[in-house]
Amino acid sequence: MKKEFISYNVKTIETPTTIEVWEYLDESILCAVTVGDKEQSKIECLADKQKPKDLDEKSAAEYYDSLKRKQKHYEQMRWVIARLIDCNFDNSTKFMTLTFSDNIQDIKYTNYEFSKFIKRLNFHLFHVKKQQLKYLAVWEKQKRGAIHYHIIFFSFPFIKAKELQEIWGHGFIKINKIDVDSKDNRGRYVSKYFSKNIDDKNYKQKSFFKSQNLIQPIIRHMTACEWFDFSNQNVVFSKTYSRKIPEFHNPIGSSINGIENNISFREGTVRYTRIRKEVHNDCDNEI
Repeated sequence: MKKEFISYNVKTIETPTTIEVWEYLDESILCAVTVGDKEQSKIECLADKQKPKDLDEKSAAEYYDSLKRKQKHYEQMRWVIARLIDCNFDNSTKFMTLTFSDNIQDIKYTNYEFSKFIKRLNFHLFHVKKQQLKYLAVWEKQKRGAIHYHIIFFSFPFIKAKELQEIWGHGFIKINKIDVDSKDNRGRYVSKYFSKNIDDKNYKQKSFFKSQNLIQPIIRHMTACEWFDFSNQNVVFSKTYSRKIPEFHNPIGSSINGIENNISFREGTVRYTRIRKEVHNDCDNEI
């Protein structure tokens, strides 16, 4: 696959109920776009990818504060979860909790058992090894220290609770249908519980799981002149804030002493706007 470079100063993320808009008011962001069978199948911001790798400890501290980075990451993860729920939510969406009878606190072991459960359940329901289940999942620690899992299954077929218990084989299972009155609020409402304490993940083991067959939100990158006027849209939230903007001192692809694109940062301004859509359309898998 070949890469093309594009610049943009407006980014939008669209789900069936919401359009989120980021306007970079005093900058143009350069991105590397991987072009394959699907147009813009993968987009990588050079601001995230080109940080020098061998900065000394003092310089690294100037770029990032580790605690703030962690907090920001999990705040963003909550929004990722909310958008995926919004795009995939249907009348057969279920919320499931898996627990272990024993006080098991080994994350590596429980993740392995969770992965095997998903494979067994998939084969039991669809009689094929190819992944058909659509889900999001996260582990959490109980007060006693034991690990349990929260899972959201989309388009989940009916199965008796007793059968689920047997397929899991490690402890108690609870499954409920998710009832949310407001369609445009379902993603944020459910993700608040689903991502509870997700920032308390101080382990190296994987903490968030999702199937590869989920419908994704539509992400667009464009210039301001391509963006329509949303002044008459149903704006439910708007905020202007500052952010660090990377400045590349070498041409793209060049390096100095093995460090690609020596970078410094300056302050930039971003306006974020959230629009509630009047017409609820399904998301296309367009990234």
